[in-house]
Amino acid sequence: MKRVALDDLKAWLKKPDRKPMVLRGARQVGKSTLVHLFCQQEGLELLELNMEIESLNSISGSDFELQRLLNEIQLKKKQSIHDKTLIFFDEIQASPKLLQFLRYFYEQEPNIKLIAAGSLLEIALKSESFSFPVGRVEFYHLGPMSFREFLWACGEDLLDKKLSDFEFTEEVHLAAIRALKNYYYVGGMPAVVKRYIQSQSIVEVRDLQSQILQTYQADFPKYNNRINTQRIARIFNALALHIGKKVIYSKLDRESTSREVKRVVELLFDSRVFLNCVHSDGNSIPLLGESDPKIYKTYLLDIGLLNSLLRLDYEALELEFKNNFNTSGAIAEQFVAQHLVHFQGPSFAPSLSYHLRDKGSQKAEVGFLIEWKRDIYPLEVKASSKGHLKSLKYFALNKKSKLCFKVCLDQFQVDPSFAGKAKLVTLPIYALEYLKENFAGLTDEM
Repeated sequence: MKRVALDDLKAWLKKPDRKPMVLRGARQVGKSTLVHLFCQQEGLELLELNMEIESLNSISGSDFELQRLLNEIQLKKKQSIHDKTLIFFDEIQASPKLLQFLRYFYEQEPNIKLIAAGSLLEIALKSESFSFPVGRVEFYHLGPMSFREFLWACGEDLLDKKLSDFEFTEEVHLAAIRALKNYYYVGGMPAVVKRYIQSQSIVEVRDLQSQILQTYQADFPKYNNRINTQRIARIFNALALHIGKKVIYSKLDRESTSREVKRVVELLFDSRVFLNCVHSDGNSIPLLGESDPKIYKTYLLDIGLLNSLLRLDYEALELEFKNNFNTSGAIAEQFVAQHLVHFQGPSFAPSLSYHLRDKGSQKAEVGFLIEWKRDIYPLEVKASSKGHLKSLKYFALNKKSKLCFKVCLDQFQVDPSFAGKAKLVTLPIYALEYLKENFAGLTDEM
């Protein structure tokens, strides 16, 4: 299945000053499959080591030598390293020392093509005393398959082209809504998408999603063996029920202290299974510079997994679409969150921001804030055109915004006089992923 990341890896391969690539992301988002597909497409010979099941003696001592490591790898795998070889260290978080030694590939053997991938990587790094070789490796943050990638997998290339061109005819709108319903149910976990394409069975989809969720829970002891796994399970499920809401520790687990809950939540963020959306004042960029880490809401990494966890079947999702998500607006927010989390690009760590004013007489909450080209753009997720936009209008006037977004199931339209000098773009939720490539056209008209 085609991923946007394949083109990015091709560009990495051609760089004259190429550094080792480290793929980061949650389990089962397709890191290993991506590397396999990349080698097939580029005619590279894959030399793969899974560090959860293999060990390397040459990295255990204090007198590390890169050539000894290369010799050991070739003997172990019975493969020679040549110009068309790509070395792939999978699950590298299981070997923290090897992470530290990646710098020597860049410094001593820059022509060697090397990719490493890790799940629970952030957790492993926090538990080690060494610093990561910043400047000598390149990071790529991978999430589940996006809606666009789902369209590619379903053979909907023409619909993708129409959305890319912001061509919002009634026929495009209806086709996109049909595809979006399927994506809400299937989600973007590559194995689930593949099963859906092959079987066209929604029953098998739910079974596989359940297995993935069980795999994540089986990983709980790896997060931190000093934390009770039952506590992690309770908080895991509680977070899924609090999607899009400000996190209050006492509401997540009444059997644990706030400090204990906080530790678990941070571990779930580090595992990339949950996404962290932090409050920002939104006065200037970077948004994180004005953020308050104590005020945040959360989302799961994938909408299909969320709906599986919430036991929402296909009929329930169809009813949600018919009612414009009046009963479960958090599902639409989940879709938006997982498509905005990498908005700055895969080289940057995933991040989400929103604006919350819950004290004083003027209360306001803006669902998401987008940072793009040195400007900040507020974005609200609404059920339909009937919903009021009081918070969005307040933010736009107070921060002197130039452009605001309302994401919903309605057709595309522009209100040139929404609030002060700010215009409002009503963006169909299925077109969110195509916003970045059309941003220039929207801002040029201001």
